[in-house]
Amino acid sequence: MTGVPLSIADLPELVARTREGDNRAFATLVAKYQPLVFRWAIALSGDEDEAQDICQDVFVRVHRKLGSFRGDGPFEGWLYRITRRVAGRARPNIALETTSTQEVYVTDPGARVDRERAIELIRLTAATLPLRQREVFMLCDIEGRAPAEAAVILGMKDVSVRASLFKARASIRRSVLATHPFYTDPAQ
Repeated sequence: MTGVPLSIADLPELVARTREGDNRAFATLVAKYQPLVFRWAIALSGDEDEAQDICQDVFVRVHRKLGSFRGDGPFEGWLYRITRRVAGRARPNIALETTSTQEVYVTDPGARVDRERAIELIRLTAATLPLRQREVFMLCDIEGRAPAEAAVILGMKDVSVRASLFKARASIRRSVLATHPFYTDPAQ
């Protein structure tokens, strides 16, 4: 996560100071968590402009409702649930950043184009998944979080996250192979 360096130990103090009206403490929380909330908002809405609006609304709500954060779960989980509610029923999408993928086809420009097409195909297919599967796929396969961490953020059991991730991957695989049979199924 990018943003202001902040340790887990600093979070309770920042939350307490923000509750007391310290705007600098709130600005520090926003600076730390805004990139994460923005990524979630893009994944849930599929539109950068809408994601910016969602992100702004999330932090307005966080400021207003920080008193309801009990601290019995992770702050990120509470923040994710607010982001999900604010995003509502926005057009779903998964933001795969092609610049973050490892460049493995340096000498073969055609292969790079194929990889970029495959990423776009996966992104479009993932956008059609049911919400829970889409969220799990985004957190685990796009953001690289462990299923146990995704379970905490989503307020789910670890086994449920793993099952949703399995279903999401299987659905994406089936859809991609059905529409693009030239991609080979590694399971065969």
